[in-house]
Amino acid sequence: MVNGTVFTAHLLLVCSAPDFMAAPLRGEIGIGVPALLLQAVLLVWTAVRYDRSADESRTPVHPTAHAHGHGEY
Repeated sequence: MVNGTVFTAHLLLVCSAPDFMAAPLRGEIGIGVPALLLQAVLLVWTAVRYDRSADESRTPVHPTAHAHGHGEY
């Protein structure tokens, strides 16, 4: 949800205000470049934060009868 909202805002800015996004910050680098880099950082940060497989590795796994298929250990 967060990444989609930020991406939508970025896309709307690029489409509706290209002069603003191209305004130079430092030399030839416009505002759009750091905005895109911040969006990439947000994407990676949220992917790491909400990674479900990382949560599974933190919880102990106890074998169950269903996991083995026959109920025998």
